[in-house]
Amino acid sequence: MTLDPVRGTTVVIDPDAPRPNGLAVASLVLGIVGLAVGIVPVFIGLVLGFLPTVLAVLFGLIGLARTSTRRSGFVPALLGLLLGVLTIWLWTTGYGTVW
Repeated sequence: MTLDPVRGTTVVIDPDAPRPNGLAVASLVLGIVGLAVGIVPVFIGLVLGFLPTVLAVLFGLIGLARTSTRRSGFVPALLGLLLGVLTIWLWTTGYGTVW
């Protein structure tokens, strides 16, 4: 507990409080971007969506590994990972190549 000098009140700091998991959120955003950009036809979607999709999978794996220490970000990391894997699977079926 610390004293707030401005208000003169006691501030309780919880060291066990969940901390933000930025890689989990980045994974979710990049997974959405990779899936949305991949719909562009004639290999443009494949080229533009490659980096966000690969980063979504990578950040999703790292974000899932960090959820035990940060106690937050499990759902965004999992969704980003699943969207990245879904986009990679769709590439095998012709997603982003030809319309």
